[in-house]
Amino acid sequence: MPEDYYQVLGLEREATKDEIKKAYRKLARQYHPDVTTEDKEVAEERFKTVSEAYEVLVDDEKRKVYDQYGHAGLSGSFSGGSFTWDDFSHFEDLSDIFGGMGGFGGSIFDMFFGGGGQQRRSRGPRQGDSLRYDIEVTLEDAFKGLTKEIDVPHTVQCSDCKGTGGKGGDVQTCSECGGAGQVQSIRNSGFGRFVSVSVCPKCHGEGRTYKERCPSCNGAGREQRSSKITINIPVGVEESTRLRVPGAGDAGAQGGPPGDLFVVIHVRPHKVFRRDGSNLWLELTTTYPKLALGAEVEVPTIQGESAMLKIPAGTQVDTVLRMPGQGLPRMGGGPRGDQLVRVRIQVPKKLSSQEKELLRKLDGEDGNKGGIFENIFRK
Repeated sequence: MPEDYYQVLGLEREATKDEIKKAYRKLARQYHPDVTTEDKEVAEERFKTVSEAYEVLVDDEKRKVYDQYGHAGLSGSFSGGSFTWDDFSHFEDLSDIFGGMGGFGGSIFDMFFGGGGQQRRSRGPRQGDSLRYDIEVTLEDAFKGLTKEIDVPHTVQCSDCKGTGGKGGDVQTCSECGGAGQVQSIRNSGFGRFVSVSVCPKCHGEGRTYKERCPSCNGAGREQRSSKITINIPVGVEESTRLRVPGAGDAGAQGGPPGDLFVVIHVRPHKVFRRDGSNLWLELTTTYPKLALGAEVEVPTIQGESAMLKIPAGTQVDTVLRMPGQGLPRMGGGPRGDQLVRVRIQVPKKLSSQEKELLRKLDGEDGNKGGIFENIFRK
């Protein structure tokens, strides 16, 4: 009896389409003959079985028939009455699964039938790599915003060969791979021919060669250069913000577009303020009389000017006083954050005899249990 398709993929009958795809992706990688750790012939058969189950369950109509009639209901759905690779219609899903694994690019049909499917195309123009550039700014820069010029090393298209790698731009189709950029080696398996695909050793996957390499770039088609790029750092910029500069990355291959540049912003810690989003924290050390009687004190702000902070009478140690609108601008707009001031008390390390006497008298005259200083430090 044929295996139950749901059991083959390790699924419940109520499995969603996403769960079916996830299960197949895992099993297809496990049993692919070129990567499996099991017996290759056994793995090939298992790979075919899980692919058959996937072909049925991922297709709404076939799954409906299978759920109602079982394997008997599918005999008319497969050529010759039973599943063959000619019946498999989800080659793109297989390409997605193996596309990131070396040697598995292109039409998955060709991998099994050695060119019986679509002809492999030349690799053609490809976009260049994107680059990352880290930059450090101050908290004041984050407050005001900043326009900065940076020097970015990257590759650019060779001006002499126009990116072809051949002297004077002269190139020709690779005779080894016929412009495909890949070569195939075929071996027979239990259900057909299995074709391993690898990068062409002559053109190194480019699909094109030249009689004489460009002397300027030594055949690479690209050359190293440093470019000055102006970036605008917005007000309120936060730590690890990424700014994208389109087309400022490495040059593309075979005339492809350049990649992008991603500038990652790091905000340097400040000596006075601690940032919390758009709010700024400040530690203020003052005296007991100012806390007890109340006072107005001068405190620094991020814009470089001092501002007056009112301390209400009877303020306790560790109280947080808010200064609305004295924080940072919000990135992308909106009202400024606040400045939050945590109040500390300054305890003198050395006292004169007169100061000691006054403090003892003050502590003794306080009617609270434990004395005035014990109470003011109580949290």
